[in-house]
Amino acid sequence: MRFEIRGENRLGITRDVVNVLTDQGLDIRAFEVTTHYIYADIPAIQPGRFPLLSHALKQIPGISDIHEIDRLPTERRRAQLHATLAALGDPVIAVDANGLIAQANPAAQSIAGTNDKPLRDQDISNILAEPSIEDLRQSGFHLPEHEVTLGGQTYLLQVEPIGHVDDGSDTGDDEPWGGVMVFHRAARLGRVITALQDRSHTGFDDIIGTSRAMTRVKSQAQRLANIDAPLLILGETGTGKELFARACHRASARADQPFLALNCAAMPEGLAESELFGYAAGAFTSARRGGKPGLLELADGGTLFLDEIGELTPYLQAKLLRVLQDGRFRRVGGTDEISVDVRIISATNRDLEAMSHDGTFREDLYFRINVLGITLPPLRDRVEDIDDLAKFFMARTAQQTERPTPHLARDGLDWLRAHDWPGNVRELENTLFRAVALLDGDVLGARDLTSAATGTMTIPDTAAHSESTAPSDAQTAPAHGPDLITQALAQDDFNAGLNMLEREMLMRLYPDYPSSRKLAERLGVSHTSIANKLRKYGIGP
Repeated sequence: MRFEIRGENRLGITRDVVNVLTDQGLDIRAFEVTTHYIYADIPAIQPGRFPLLSHALKQIPGISDIHEIDRLPTERRRAQLHATLAALGDPVIAVDANGLIAQANPAAQSIAGTNDKPLRDQDISNILAEPSIEDLRQSGFHLPEHEVTLGGQTYLLQVEPIGHVDDGSDTGDDEPWGGVMVFHRAARLGRVITALQDRSHTGFDDIIGTSRAMTRVKSQAQRLANIDAPLLILGETGTGKELFARACHRASARADQPFLALNCAAMPEGLAESELFGYAAGAFTSARRGGKPGLLELADGGTLFLDEIGELTPYLQAKLLRVLQDGRFRRVGGTDEISVDVRIISATNRDLEAMSHDGTFREDLYFRINVLGITLPPLRDRVEDIDDLAKFFMARTAQQTERPTPHLARDGLDWLRAHDWPGNVRELENTLFRAVALLDGDVLGARDLTSAATGTMTIPDTAAHSESTAPSDAQTAPAHGPDLITQALAQDDFNAGLNMLEREMLMRLYPDYPSSRKLAERLGVSHTSIANKLRKYGIGP
């Protein structure tokens, strides 16, 4: 039987409890003491005898309450720890300073051991060749993350120290008595990255647009989303290709698996190759110790979105073709073949069919990625959606800049509908963002939108503003032509009032985009310009 004794925190009360128990000839199997509480496990006590024992203990001065419990505190903590470790899908192993395994969760046991031979009390070197216990001790059980092999599988190993032992010296240096080793699978890391990057959980219902063109393409995309085959999304720049890719992923059977993206036009061939396929240990001088998994490994079981796939070099096209053919590839500098199960969704604004005919894009790769396909309409073919897009983006910009949502005047809406929008929804979004962020007043009209779109801005005369201006919202990246903020940063004699307004806008945006790079990307301007402006206004650390 296990029971809890509550009493005063006085000297000798524990000794008095022990005396009562021994006087009654009880064998104590476990005994724990904390402030105001004493816990005991005495198997010999029968339920009928407990009231008599409780009465005897209450005669001790300072004892206030005694009742039966199901587990001692240490047993409860141990059970909670075991349940936590068992719930982890990644292998977790705790080792002491001598390299003996003190704890291993079921995932580690099933991968590195056998059911009839527990890992506990084994030497870690029996199942893990690297790092050695000497390396672990020298690092204080705090090694940088690197790849290792456990049970024939590749993991990213994370090591953290557990506890410290006072060595009795006066140096103040405490040494950990061991460490916990967590082995992360690449795909699990991919799911973590996906959760951090995609907090919007975008689905088809979240994509704005009720025009005939958008209704048709959304319906088509929904039908294709659950077909587990490569998908090619075509459309002009700024039409929302990644938005549709994410929605297709979330509507597929892979929705709870990683969704990772790579812009094929944003990096040189060598960097794109290592990002996509990863690299083996020692692949090049500056390579990370132990190698690094690429996006294909991180997205295993899920979806990999390749934006601007038409920009891939012929060499990378050939490597990607192999993945699409049999799901296998080699890391940069590696010799082992890696097998993955990844759905490829590609996107481009280029004519891949024409490129395949003229030899600038592999014809066999084109047929592989174009098993399923959708084409997104440009904004000029869905003018009916501009009103809803404007309302959404204006409200979002107002929230981000911490100001009331302005009203979009009729002439403002007419201007939006009449504009050509070569940059599509992305250009619309950024034009509205600039217009709303720098608007003086609560009505947005054609004059404000024209200034935002052409990259010029004047301080409006509040008295001259009338209800002829109307609110609007937008969704994507910078407009063509000189950027408003860039011009403002370059003009030393820029109106002092605009400087003040600009400072207020940057102060409001900085908490949501807490770095010059993030803020520059959001505003569609250069990182250097924003960094200089933040220093000028004293914003940020």
